[in-house]
Amino acid sequence: MMEQKIRWGSDFNKAMDEAKRSGKLLLLFFHSEMCSGCQMTIQKTLPEKKVMSHVEDRFVPQMYEVSEPEVQDLKKRFNIEWTPTFIIADDNGNEAYRWVGYLPQDEFRAQLTLGEGKLAFKEENFDKASKCFQKVIDMFSGTELVPEAMYYKGVALYKKSQDVSNLNRAHDELKSKFPDSSWTKKASVWKQ
Repeated sequence: MMEQKIRWGSDFNKAMDEAKRSGKLLLLFFHSEMCSGCQMTIQKTLPEKKVMSHVEDRFVPQMYEVSEPEVQDLKKRFNIEWTPTFIIADDNGNEAYRWVGYLPQDEFRAQLTLGEGKLAFKEENFDKASKCFQKVIDMFSGTELVPEAMYYKGVALYKKSQDVSNLNRAHDELKSKFPDSSWTKKASVWKQ
């Protein structure tokens, strides 16, 4: 049986065209051959079946070696300062979310899902955004992204309904489950 791998591209303009045609988001992976976090990501995280299927189902994946001359304009456009850097962008190449550094499978998939939610939020698709944030809460409960997902879920539900009880609920849940989180502190202004 042939081993499945993510089909990474390296042509940014073609990727945007494919994203427009397919309705998928762009996933940009900036890496360096000299980077141990990049090598761990390539060897350990990306070959995981759940990661491969998540990326292939929802993204147009692009991989760029930061030392290559043809990558310098993209590196500058996206202000790449460290590797690995992952960027989720819309079909026009507008960045919606990024993270830097190596992550194992669950944290990596949580970042992908949070990024999908952030892009939906940016596009004011608050239903989709809140579903993505809820998915982070439910499926990746052991990750550090849960408080941020709770925060943004409350904001997305509020922006959709203008019902302040969504903010209050988010605050209460954060305070109950993550009392020391910076996201709880940010939400504290909602409950006065």
